[in-house]
Order: sequence, then C-alpha cells, then structure tokens
Amino acid sequence: MGKKKKLPKQLAILDEDLCTGCDACVAVCPVDCIDKSSDPTHPGYAMGICTIDLGVCIGCKLCAQVCPWDVITMVPTDQVLQEPRFAELLAE
Repeated sequence: MGKKKKLPKQLAILDEDLCTGCDACVAVCPVDCIDKSSDPTHPGYAMGICTIDLGVCIGCKLCAQVCPWDVITMVPTDQVLQEPRFAELLAE
C-alpha cells in the first residue's frame, strides 16, 4: 500500500437529499471524486444523485462554487471526522 493521503483543511459534503443530479459538480472536479450514485439501493439512485468520494477530495471548493442548488458545503475536515459515517470513509 502507498502512503496515506494528507487530508485537506476542508472537504466537500453533498446533501444527497437535495441533490438533483444535474452533474455541474462532476464536470468541474479536478480529481474526479464526484460521480453518480452507483448504489441501486440508495433512495436517490433513480434520480441520478451525485456522491463525493471524500478519500479523494482535495478541498478545492470548485464543486461548491458551481452547484446551482447550493447542496455542496465545504466543511472543516476536523468537523467531518467527528461524524462516524464520514470518519469511516476517510479511515480506509
């Protein structure tokens, strides 16, 4: 295994309940960490909502800036790590 990536100061958190799947964020992400949900059991799968791979996110803010629905928020990484569901994703 390679060296663990240094986490950015902040991470992009997407509110999946409000995402419309418009793809604006997917197009601007420089590290391709945003994609359509590939989980058919996810409630938003049929709508084509987006998901963010936090382990790849570099905290550049581009997705938050282009989201026409303001469903992506830049959150300080230390706050993100306090949420068990996010901390688990980043621990991998």
